[in-house]
Amino acid sequence: MLTAEQQYVLSLLRHALVLGGCANDAESVETFTVLNYVQRNGILLTVYPALTADSPAKQILQNEYLANIAQHVNQEYEGKRVIKALCEAGLRCVPLKGWDIRELYPHSTMRQMTDVDLLVEEFDFNRVCDVMTSLGFRAIDGDESYYKHDVFCKGSVTFEIHKRIMDETGPVNQWEAGVWGRLVCSDDGWHMSAEDRYVLHFVHMGHDFKNGWFGLRRIVDVWLLEQGEDELDKEYVNRMLASMGLLEFRDRMVALAQVVMGEKEPSDDDELLLDYAFGTGIYGNGVSHKAARVAMMSKGGVLLGSLRSKVAAVFLPYGRMKAQFPVLERWPVLLPVCWVRRIVRFLGSKNLQTYRSMLDYSNVSKEDVENMRKVQHAGGF
Repeated sequence: MLTAEQQYVLSLLRHALVLGGCANDAESVETFTVLNYVQRNGILLTVYPALTADSPAKQILQNEYLANIAQHVNQEYEGKRVIKALCEAGLRCVPLKGWDIRELYPHSTMRQMTDVDLLVEEFDFNRVCDVMTSLGFRAIDGDESYYKHDVFCKGSVTFEIHKRIMDETGPVNQWEAGVWGRLVCSDDGWHMSAEDRYVLHFVHMGHDFKNGWFGLRRIVDVWLLEQGEDELDKEYVNRMLASMGLLEFRDRMVALAQVVMGEKEPSDDDELLLDYAFGTGIYGNGVSHKAARVAMMSKGGVLLGSLRSKVAAVFLPYGRMKAQFPVLERWPVLLPVCWVRRIVRFLGSKNLQTYRSMLDYSNVSKEDVENMRKVQHAGGF
């Protein structure tokens, strides 16, 4: 059974996106619990207009809302400049994730974004870095380029410039390789096809769901993507999702989005998933990621699962190692050398203390893992 605070947050989302106007302030709702849910789930910009003028939550959130609006304006301004500059430098790029989905909202400012994601074809770090530096951005990792994306910052605006969408191989990698051949050109540049944007959302959402991150914002994105579902090439979409093992997950998420928007009554699985979304938020809650890894690594207890997880964190499976070290495609015998390179990078990282914390499973209980298994099953995995 959802709590009064959770029901109130869902009411805010429905008024913001469907019903219009402001949601009636619920009685006996703990304001700071509501604030925590809103902030953790990255939906401040979405629900703020649905708060009544005299709502305690609205008064508390006002300054944070204005700061987020300012960030959004800066993201919008810098995003257009970056895309234009990259294209002029001969680097074809396409927007990803929130930057590409924001136009589905009643107003683009309602889609909150931590950063702006762009995918660049035939990625060249030096050329990308020159463009970003010329616009006043700095590379977070200096002269080193990472296998998936590089991060550039300027004030409150952060860009993730991707050389690949996901760090997976197999069907996901095969789908990703074909994205460039299905791009759509518009007045503001290149975009993924509607079908590929739809597929990407569930690839990214499914990856994070299995790793202990969920959040209401992604469920809302599902509902908005579904509004244009009739115009999609469903055969292509379903074939891609089925090849990746995501078809059932997609169906569960569509049903859950309908619950969030008040279009259907929740089942027990829906309530379990919503409680998980409220509790983990967009970036997890400190325990959820570790519990998810243990659940995936072993059907046994926490000790065995955590041990396997620690080993896998250092010695990645061959498929993911190929994603990080493309040389293995031609020379698989170099796998031990690549493992050593990864360990050296790991030990020399500025974030070593963070990695140590991530490998500490002392705060994960058997109950956490069992509940995570129930959540993953309810989500279609």
